[in-house]
Amino acid sequence: MNPPSPISARLIAGMAFVLILGGMPSVARPSLTYHLSMPEPWTHLFRVTIELRGLPAKVPVFDVILPVWRSGRYVVLDFAGGIVEFSASGEDRHALRWSKVDKASWRISKDRERTVRIEYAVYANEFALRTRGLNAERGFVDGTAVFMYVEEMRDVPVELVVTPYTGWHVTTGLRAIAGDPNRFRAPSYEVLVDSPLAIGTQDDREFIVEGKSHTLSISGPFNCDVDSLIADISAIVRVNAQFWGKLPYDRYVFLLQAFPGAGGGTEHLNSTVLGVAPDPSPRPNVRRDLRSLVSHEFFHTWNVKQFRPKGMDPYDWTRENYSRELWLAEGGTSYMHGRLMTRAGLAGPMTLESVAAWIQSEEGRPGNRSQSVAECSFDAWIKYSRNNEQAFNFEADLYGRGALICGLMDLEIRHRSGNAKSLDDLFRALFARFPPGSGGYTVDDVESIAGELAGSSMKTFFEDYVTGTRPVDWDRFLGYAGLRTDTVAAPSRVWWGMGVFDGGGKTRVRNVVRGSCAYAAGVEVGDEIVALDGFRIDSTSLQVRMIAYSPGETARLTVFREERQRILEVPLMVLQRPAVRILEMENSTTLQKGVRRGWLGIQE
Repeated sequence: MNPPSPISARLIAGMAFVLILGGMPSVARPSLTYHLSMPEPWTHLFRVTIELRGLPAKVPVFDVILPVWRSGRYVVLDFAGGIVEFSASGEDRHALRWSKVDKASWRISKDRERTVRIEYAVYANEFALRTRGLNAERGFVDGTAVFMYVEEMRDVPVELVVTPYTGWHVTTGLRAIAGDPNRFRAPSYEVLVDSPLAIGTQDDREFIVEGKSHTLSISGPFNCDVDSLIADISAIVRVNAQFWGKLPYDRYVFLLQAFPGAGGGTEHLNSTVLGVAPDPSPRPNVRRDLRSLVSHEFFHTWNVKQFRPKGMDPYDWTRENYSRELWLAEGGTSYMHGRLMTRAGLAGPMTLESVAAWIQSEEGRPGNRSQSVAECSFDAWIKYSRNNEQAFNFEADLYGRGALICGLMDLEIRHRSGNAKSLDDLFRALFARFPPGSGGYTVDDVESIAGELAGSSMKTFFEDYVTGTRPVDWDRFLGYAGLRTDTVAAPSRVWWGMGVFDGGGKTRVRNVVRGSCAYAAGVEVGDEIVALDGFRIDSTSLQVRMIAYSPGETARLTVFREERQRILEVPLMVLQRPAVRILEMENSTTLQKGVRRGWLGIQE
């Protein structure tokens, strides 16, 4: 008989662990305490100790696991690669045997010990990924990248004790224990790792919105009119409270992190991380750059954190969590965050010019015609998050295309319901029907709710635009709002179809659009461009020279590829995609006018 595989052994041990745990009286239940310290932050090493007490004596082995990904970023990051030390000991500190059973799991042989102490060090220098970072200036922790867990104890309440470096303090959404600002409680591992920690000399500003406490924490060299930024954040909080009906937390923390290479944001249970470029000079209007990011991440407090796609409720931290609904989770948030900014008075309504730009962007990406948003969602783990060199040509834009599909669905629901319902109602229905722990929603659930709101089946819409790649009938959808497209006569210009960038003293090709002049000539991503028709260039001079050519001409592009010089003949042709503008229809009906006002966000 073959010995059980590591996975089978884990399942057998886990079942025994759960059965014994379930039969234990509450006073004997296991307890978990995490200790986090950073005695030498310049080494980039966090030191972690996990104390497990009250373990069942009858289970001789158990596994501790470090997640392989973090929420909000759909790619395997393999955090275990940063573990540089590991040990386990019993109650009297004698060493326990352990072994690795896979890349992110450590099996502890504890015999009949009921108390186990696990100690390890984590190399942390990934601030830009919003996972874990530590240096002489500050520390940052996303719990999934630092804290290991025992699968059978994910629902056990935990304590976290932080020992900050001298002169530093901790800012987090976790609940602090009264009288000790460095000791925190969480009802479960899930809450622990969904509550990031900023550790350093960050400036924390407290404010109240809708009766709830909020904190703006600014770490790093970033100056702005903080009072005005807090006013903007408060407006975003208020409009979301009105939209959803309630704030699902007692306290919320905005962790603004300024450091080189920072950008983007990550949503968490009752906090969000906002990355910004450092700037020590006063910039009173910089808050305008943050409004959109804050609005997007805060909308995620509901859409993703309160209701999730089925493949992510609950999270499986050991592998990819496949989902076909990320177009709604991410693209839907992109669509709604701007609309709520308008309602909060922080942005104007959607203009006809911006609708035209939306169409141009959609039509200009070949990948939107090659991959559906449902497929893009499912493959995000291996494609979208990696943004490979052919993504533009063969992959849909999860955020942009997802937002567009939500915008079209909004128009369809408004039209069919006589403007009585909208996408707002769909999001609120998901919030009501799929609370945390319910198992999550599916594409079929979204289709069903959309049909209920519209008053008739949305099956064809979903087949065409969610699971399919049908070209958008712009005049049909825009017609619901009394709008139409019109082709704009534009001067003939050459469509090179390639993007370039300067780096390391060289000008290289960043991307090549399928069907363009560069694509036809054989230009490849990564080519180093050194000359155009014999003239040496960089990215700036190349752009200047390219616009001087006329359709029908042939350009000679000199490139280096794999250390060899090549001369490519580029036949220049006209951009075949005409520009468009959006016009209001004459004699629009009352329904069309109402849909137009609601869809564009025009306030009455």
